[in-house]
Amino acid sequence: MGIPEYIAYNLMPVLEKINLMLLVSVPPIFLILIIWGVVLSHRFAGPLERLEAELKSVYHSGDYSKRIRLRKGDDIRPIADVVNKLLDKLEGHNK
Repeated sequence: MGIPEYIAYNLMPVLEKINLMLLVSVPPIFLILIIWGVVLSHRFAGPLERLEAELKSVYHSGDYSKRIRLRKGDDIRPIADVVNKLLDKLEGHNK
């Protein structure tokens, strides 16, 4: 079952325009999404790596006076604050 010729005659220019629009618009959209994904992953991965490094440093040195320092806008700042409170308690118990 095919498309009647008079419908195909009117439909083909529309389909060609849609294909052209997709060909032009999809690659920039993918590029924007990839860049956005990289930025978001670095926004979360960077602070997590710093948190891990600081915790390892405290663990290996046994120095509970060290505190976790993150940037002001980091999203995992509340976690660092709780860890710092825990370190306060541990430091108090070791004195």
